[in-house]
Amino acid sequence: MAYEIDPEILAVRAVMAAATGPFDIMAMPPAQGRALIDKAAAVLNDGLPEMASVEDHDVGGMRVRVLTPHGCRDGAWLYYLHGGGWFACSVDTHDRMLRMLAEKTGVRVVSPDYRHAPEHPYPAPLDDCAKGFDWALPRFGDRYAFGGDSAGGNMALALAMRLRDAGRPAPQGCALLYGCFSPDEDTLSQRVFGRGGYGLTAERMNWYWSNYLGGNDALEARPLRAPLQGLPPIFLGIAEADTVADDSRLLHARLSEANVPSEIKVWRGAVHGFLQMTRDVALARKAVADTAHAIRRWIGSRHG
Repeated sequence: MAYEIDPEILAVRAVMAAATGPFDIMAMPPAQGRALIDKAAAVLNDGLPEMASVEDHDVGGMRVRVLTPHGCRDGAWLYYLHGGGWFACSVDTHDRMLRMLAEKTGVRVVSPDYRHAPEHPYPAPLDDCAKGFDWALPRFGDRYAFGGDSAGGNMALALAMRLRDAGRPAPQGCALLYGCFSPDEDTLSQRVFGRGGYGLTAERMNWYWSNYLGGNDALEARPLRAPLQGLPPIFLGIAEADTVADDSRLLHARLSEANVPSEIKVWRGAVHGFLQMTRDVALARKAVADTAHAIRRWIGSRHG
């Protein structure tokens, strides 16, 4: 079966490819690969939605960005963890998407620049995300939601599990967008989309996993295999033509078994990473709006 990719996504991918030329991040030093990923992302981030304020804070040597939209409703906020395979990306590569989430939810968005694997494998990136959250919680209050895309979705779920296991107040909900939740599954989406032609390949996803795990088999690093009881409601956003699409479907089934409310939204014609294309791709803007709608149900806003 052939899958039709949204033509606006295809056009953006062509522009990104022209900006860098062909490259293989698995065959070069990490710093060089990250620089090329940043260069490709730079073509997507102009025309940023204006915020009332954008502040970068130093939290124990880690940058944490706080985006406050105009008319922000105090007392509710979103803690968002960016994707990038635990290997790359930052609050800069995701800046436009973060601003759109702040604008559409009407709440403050807080996002950390955690350390990257393979130089800093698990648990370092997740520990950094926990550190950023612990800094933000007393400043912005206990009415909050988690969000994250790709590797960030993995860590947003893992962080919710950490809070649950520590007996701490949970987020009101988690928005997990084309997340990767276990390296151990043999899925249809891997077989159909992982061979190439749709962006993220199974080979590269396995490389990301190897970098992050560093030989560690901790359950919180692969949360699909971990106990899921007692988690808050979860929104699962799926890009239709994505190697990791079935990770979210498997998680949805496991959450149901654990009596955790969850819902799935499939964005037809989308590929992994498309949410960073909000300037040029109407489907990406719709996906951000869909995600913001779920978040508003949990924590409310002036738009709700």
